Formats: sequence, structure tokens, C-alpha cells
Amino acid sequence: MNSIPHELNGLLHYSQSLAKLLLNEQGEFHPFGAYLNKNKVITQRMFNDGDDYPLSIGLINIIKNDFDQQQILDLIGASAITYEAKITNLNYPVSVAVIVIRLNASFLNSAILCYLPYKVIDNEIEYMESWVEED
Repeated sequence: MNSIPHELNGLLHYSQSLAKLLLNEQGEFHPFGAYLNKNKVITQRMFNDGDDYPLSIGLINIIKNDFDQQQILDLIGASAITYEAKITNLNYPVSVAVIVIRLNASFLNSAILCYLPYKVIDNEIEYMESWVEED
């Protein structure tokens, strides 16, 4: 998979911009969600599990389950879950930090994972070339 369906570009841009802002201001962020409602309005969705230091995987699962249910009920058109991770692959044999945005919509066969790798050099964030994969 080499591209994002044009219907999801606004949701991707919104999520990526917010993640970059939070990284620049705070150096990190908790997983967050955003969705496209039936009127094509992007709405941010933060989740609180009651823990001041939540496990990211727990928040990701809460957000994913909530969005999956809303999508089944046809309440939302598309969703994005944004979180930080460290990965390795053929291009990055040494672990690299990435912003991950999981895009999902009823018209997709499977969710799309968008990766934006970055590194911090002298307190400045440098972003590298992004890529997408099917979930």
C-alpha cells in the first residue's frame, strides 16, 4: 500500500499535526483519537482511564474498541488513533521512534497504519520519510 485514500487525508493531517505539536511542546504524548463524523467534521477524542500514568496499549485498546463500535453503528465515517512507538524493520534495523496513526473507515478492507519516524537531535525533532502499511 503506497497511499492514503483522499477521504482520509484531512483526518491524517489533523492527527499528525496535533502529534507533532505535542511532541514539540511536551516531548511526548498519550495516545489520542480523532474521528470524522457523518457531517465530515473532524473531532478530537481524548480518553481517560483514571490513571495518571496510563499504559499506552490500554488506551489504544479503549479507543479502538470505542471507534469500532461507533463505526459498526454507523455513527462515524472514519477514525484515527495516534500514538508513539519504537520500531525496527528493513529500513531501520536499529530501533527508531515513530508517530503511528491508525486510520480506519467502513470503505477500507483493513485499517491503514501510517508511520512517521523521527529523532531528537540537540532538543530539535527531525522527521524522516513516512510510509504506510495495512494493519
